[in-house]
Amino acid sequence: MDAVDPRNSVPPGRVTPFYGFVAAVAALAILVSARPLTELPGRLAELPVAFWTMAALAVACDARPFVPPGRRQPSAVFPSTCFTFAILLGWGLGPAVAVQTVAVVVSGWRMGHAAWRSGFNAAQYACALAAAAVVTGLGPGGIFEGGHLGWSDVLAVGGAAAAWFVANYGLVSTAIRWRFGGRWWPGVRSGLGYELISTGSLLLLAPVLVAAARASAALIPLVLVPLFAVYRMARLAAEQEHLGALDPLTGLPNRKALLAEVAEQVHLHAERAARGDPDAHLALLLIDLDRFKNVNDALGHAVGDRLLVEVSARLAGVVGERDLLARLGGDEFAIVSTGLTGVEAARETAERLVGALAEPVALDGLPLDVGGSIGIAIYPEHGEDFATLMRHADVAMYDAKQRSDTVAVYAAESDHNSAERLGLLADLRRVLESGPAGRDDGRGTAGVRGGDGAALPAAITPAAGRGGAGRSTVGFARWGARRDRERSRPAHPDELIQRIVTAADPTRHRAAATDAATDAATDAATDAATGTATGTGPEQPVGPGVAGPEQSVGPGGGGAAEEGPGTGPGAGVAYAEPAGRRTGPDEPGDPGDITMYYQPQVAIATGEVVGVEALLRWRHPRRGMVDPEELIRVAEQTAVMRLLTRRVVDDVVEQLAKWSAAGISLRAALNVSVRDLHTGEIADQIADRLARFGVPPERLQLEITEGALMADPRRVLATISRLHAIGVAIALDDFGTGYSSMQHLRRLPLSEVKVDRSFVLGMVDDADDAAIVRSMIELAGALGLRVVAEGVEDERTWRLLHAAGCDVAQGWFYARPMPAEELAAWLARYRPLRPAARGAESRPPRGR
Repeated sequence: MDAVDPRNSVPPGRVTPFYGFVAAVAALAILVSARPLTELPGRLAELPVAFWTMAALAVACDARPFVPPGRRQPSAVFPSTCFTFAILLGWGLGPAVAVQTVAVVVSGWRMGHAAWRSGFNAAQYACALAAAAVVTGLGPGGIFEGGHLGWSDVLAVGGAAAAWFVANYGLVSTAIRWRFGGRWWPGVRSGLGYELISTGSLLLLAPVLVAAARASAALIPLVLVPLFAVYRMARLAAEQEHLGALDPLTGLPNRKALLAEVAEQVHLHAERAARGDPDAHLALLLIDLDRFKNVNDALGHAVGDRLLVEVSARLAGVVGERDLLARLGGDEFAIVSTGLTGVEAARETAERLVGALAEPVALDGLPLDVGGSIGIAIYPEHGEDFATLMRHADVAMYDAKQRSDTVAVYAAESDHNSAERLGLLADLRRVLESGPAGRDDGRGTAGVRGGDGAALPAAITPAAGRGGAGRSTVGFARWGARRDRERSRPAHPDELIQRIVTAADPTRHRAAATDAATDAATDAATDAATGTATGTGPEQPVGPGVAGPEQSVGPGGGGAAEEGPGTGPGAGVAYAEPAGRRTGPDEPGDPGDITMYYQPQVAIATGEVVGVEALLRWRHPRRGMVDPEELIRVAEQTAVMRLLTRRVVDDVVEQLAKWSAAGISLRAALNVSVRDLHTGEIADQIADRLARFGVPPERLQLEITEGALMADPRRVLATISRLHAIGVAIALDDFGTGYSSMQHLRRLPLSEVKVDRSFVLGMVDDADDAAIVRSMIELAGALGLRVVAEGVEDERTWRLLHAAGCDVAQGWFYARPMPAEELAAWLARYRPLRPAARGAESRPPRGR
């Protein structure tokens, strides 16, 4: 049974106004053409052969009108327009309306139009011809009755053609508005260009046809040649435009067609929402095949193309008739699902798509599994235009991939590429490209050395000629802060890019207005510090989690003097951090500067400081201290990560050289990202820096996570093996939180594992955590690996780790992360703490 043509029906709720409009047009047509039609029978004998030839051609040509290809069928092109307009010019309104009505009936029968459609088409043409007849009547008259045609005749013909077009196009557009609703002008504008080219050319061909008829009726059929040319050009242009909106491989609509569909549906659904309709939601679903790259790599692109064709056929089989399935390129597809009541309806569509992709695709007898990840964005909740909906659907799709899920709906918290983060990324790139403050050419140390041998940054270098030492230092810092703040926001050479970055970063909008206030606050705070902090030690380090005056219990853990936890050597000795002022995010600090903080790693059994972990810190000029996790998350998926790793390696290796010159022998550990391990470039960089600064390779250690290993084990293992050959130690960070740990411990050239702080923090109160930590320590010990426990924040945890045989600990129990110059001062005050001096007893932990 053939499907009913939707163009023959009227949507519910639109029946009364639409049919009312049709009746009004029919009544007008009868009114304007009744008299000419009643006079026609008496004129039939007088009509020449030329008229009958044109009438026959009009009816014959309309038996096969040109219907442009496309998902939504636009107005067809009826060649009878040329002949009936010529009949109007040559023999008047009555004959033209009669021939046009017969042609409409024939074309309606051939195209399966409902009776009301054929009736409306005949009425609209009658009204258009009547409008044209009125204009010709205003002319000099007798246009084609013989004699020479003047400019007034030509203007009358042009005016008649314009009147015909305006009347016909206006009636059709208004009928569509009454039938489907929506805004009138966007519908008129969308089809205006096509109608002007197609129908306008037919109308302007009519005067030529009449002129030929004046010479001989035998010349009239020759008009079929240019008419066919117009017909053919219109078809080729329409087909070319249609093909431009199709994917050549699958035949599905492409991104261009998807954009047009979403734009149209957004307008329609906005009107539904304004009326309060429940089905005023639409969903944009983005599908990415999960294992398509494996098929391409293993079987070739030809098989991959066949797979895409098969997948597109499956998806098309489950997509609703009102929905649009498009291929965006590669293995990405998109679906516009319309008339939804909410998110659950979109999820149902997504589940059907998942089911279609669940069954393996058999190609040449080989079953291929190609699942898909689907991201959903809903109008209007997640966006009101194509660009926003597309971006949010893309975010949701990648969220589904990262969670190893099949379907995800857009959530703002999953969007890691917001405008604010783009601005943050731009700032980070600028800071990294500007280079570290105080470094000369990157080949040696710079600046003035302090008593511990470490180079002092310019911000705390004593300035001469300003009075007392404390006043000079503070005054120089104030001047430097103001200068750096101005330098941190340079104008981009491309004004457009500068405007985009400024608009993307909400904090920049307020920067100009707050600069004066910030300068005043800086001056006031610095002057206050001059009277209270003269002669004090370095300022208090700022690290993650420093939220108040409470401090860790342990050597160096408190801002005030705390009693050492031991009763043996060093018992009762006060170990305190310097009492310098604390900085916070709301202070100017060192605007836009990347610095490294270092947290000591202490051998539990002997209390000896055996190394440090290098931790990245960025004090943003307006955001304050940027969360390190957010910093890495912003940079890791971009080329900025390469700049960031290069800066970290340079800073850490250079600092190791400074410590060596000062007689401090420490091993420094630094973290590297998945991106660094995939390229392998980091091995060459580290070898070059170690040779340049004369640092022994065993003084440097890289920490990698199990997540980085799982991303691409083959390439990661190759990079790690190169680093091991250089002599750089490798540590497995966050041990116990990843996958396949036993396999990694067996295959990788590791020297150390770090027990994740999530287990260490709970081992005092949670027997399961304590058991897990002991098991990790025993396993690593059996494999000859050193064990470092992170997050040691109290004495009881410290003693439990010693009893379990842990080698090294780091955490607030010993010290927080601190800048290099403060670490030198801390090492000078530090006294080794040995747990064996107090035995194996433990006591409840004291709060930080």
